[in-house]
Amino acid sequence: MTEFEKRLIEYAQRGELLVCPASAPAVRAELIRELLLGRHGELDPSGVQLQGARIKGAFDLDRVTASVSLYLHDCVIDEPIEARYAHLRALTLHGGQCVGLQADGVHIDADLYLEGGLQVEGSLKDGLIRLVGSHIEGDLSLNDVAFTNKAGSAFHAERIRIGGAVFMRKKIRITGHGEDGAINLSSASIAGDLRLDDHVRLTNLTGPALNADDIRIQGSAVLENGFRAVGHGEGSAVSLGNANVVLNISLSDAEITNRSGCGFDVDSARVGGSVFLGKDVKISGHGKNGAIDVAGARIGGNLELEAEVCNDLGPALNANSVDVGESLFLHNGGRLTARDTTGAIDLISGHIAGALDFRDVVVTNSIGPAVCAEQVHVDGELVLQDPTRLIGNGNSGAVALSGARISRLNGWSEVDVQVKAGRGPVFDLQEVVVGTSVTLPPALMCLNHEVRCSHRRQVRLDEFSYASLGPGWDWQQWLHLIRRHTPAYHASAYQRLAAVERAAGHDGTVRQILMAQQTDLRRRNPKALGGPLTQWFHWLWGALAGYGYRARRTAGALLLVLAMAGFLGWAAGQVATRP
Repeated sequence: MTEFEKRLIEYAQRGELLVCPASAPAVRAELIRELLLGRHGELDPSGVQLQGARIKGAFDLDRVTASVSLYLHDCVIDEPIEARYAHLRALTLHGGQCVGLQADGVHIDADLYLEGGLQVEGSLKDGLIRLVGSHIEGDLSLNDVAFTNKAGSAFHAERIRIGGAVFMRKKIRITGHGEDGAINLSSASIAGDLRLDDHVRLTNLTGPALNADDIRIQGSAVLENGFRAVGHGEGSAVSLGNANVVLNISLSDAEITNRSGCGFDVDSARVGGSVFLGKDVKISGHGKNGAIDVAGARIGGNLELEAEVCNDLGPALNANSVDVGESLFLHNGGRLTARDTTGAIDLISGHIAGALDFRDVVVTNSIGPAVCAEQVHVDGELVLQDPTRLIGNGNSGAVALSGARISRLNGWSEVDVQVKAGRGPVFDLQEVVVGTSVTLPPALMCLNHEVRCSHRRQVRLDEFSYASLGPGWDWQQWLHLIRRHTPAYHASAYQRLAAVERAAGHDGTVRQILMAQQTDLRRRNPKALGGPLTQWFHWLWGALAGYGYRARRTAGALLLVLAMAGFLGWAAGQVATRP
């Protein structure tokens, strides 16, 4: 034992930090093991504290039950720290260099700190910092560290249990390799928050940057303040698939990129609070799962998106079968760009307990609808407000709501909804059921009800139904919409408008709607009436009797026929039939 090592024992007994001069000899890792085991007498509860030393030899702490904590400051450790199934009081590696920490199943009574410019670099296939199945009763904190693994995960903590929070912050640089992820927290359990902020950089060019599938977080998951993640592959750059987060998931001042798969994945997650992606968030993905994937997720609060989202081969937001306990907001300058035949925003079969609200958002799809919300259930209001642009492409239109169930369609203001190419409708409202009053965007309507107008064939209304008309639209505007803005004749649109007016006691209006239906039938679907003769009689019936809906005109027509018959009889004179 060197004189310097004897000093280390004395300092540990007094609970003081030993600062090594540049000329000090290396400290044997075996001595630190013996100190933690209490083989050099009773130590101060402050533990073994060493700064600026070089630690040589095998650092074997496997299955060690330490009597005190270990604090290494700016030390250079020649070999990996091996602490599998050890029981430590606390462990801090502050600054310095290390070639790895292998600590599967370790139990730490207090905190684990890796911080202060610590650099760990190597090529370990099973993980550079490995804490699989470990248990930390306090916090896990990574501050200002650089981990680089050329053969596997840089930080592999699958199934870890954290009694406190997880903090990763202050200029972290973590680079990994492979499908496990640069950081692997899959199936972890965290009693507090998971926070990655203050210029965190995660990079994996062969797999996920952050793999947190099946994680359980009692607090919130927060990625902010310069968070950057680059992943690669069919998986997601940042994945919280099937996660269970008691509070919120929040992203702000963050950028996530995956050029061959999903960017941000919350597929099938359970979130007790809200999911928020702020205005300064950029997410890029590639493929059918979407740049953002919340398909099948259950969100207790709001789903709020203000981000810039791009997918060059798939949807921007994949929210298929999502269940949102409050409202879904897409607003405040959000920009979503996609290339997908289903929709840039996919809300098929979703359920939103509050409002579906589009305000100041631009959604663009180069080969399909901007919004596809077929079979969606919205218990609140569907809102589109200026300045909102929903731009689709092709025959599927811009906004597809076929089969949706929506409580209200009120408060729509002038918005830019268009189809760049194709002959499909702007709005597909087939089989939509609206619970209360309905108002559609003024852009769909020529308010003077002219036959010739510039917004023809913009809405598909087959089997569309509603309980009452909105305060902004009267029956004449709806009738004009049905006659001039739908791609083809469909009887249900007329019948359901007539049913609303009949329920309101407007029998005269009902007759005008049903007469307009018969006129439109002859104009746009004449083959349904039969041959030319039948079509001519149909026209004559409408001209003379209003298709049977105008009783006075029918009576007048009968009187006219009788009068003509009498006149013809009188004009013909008498014919003698007997002498």
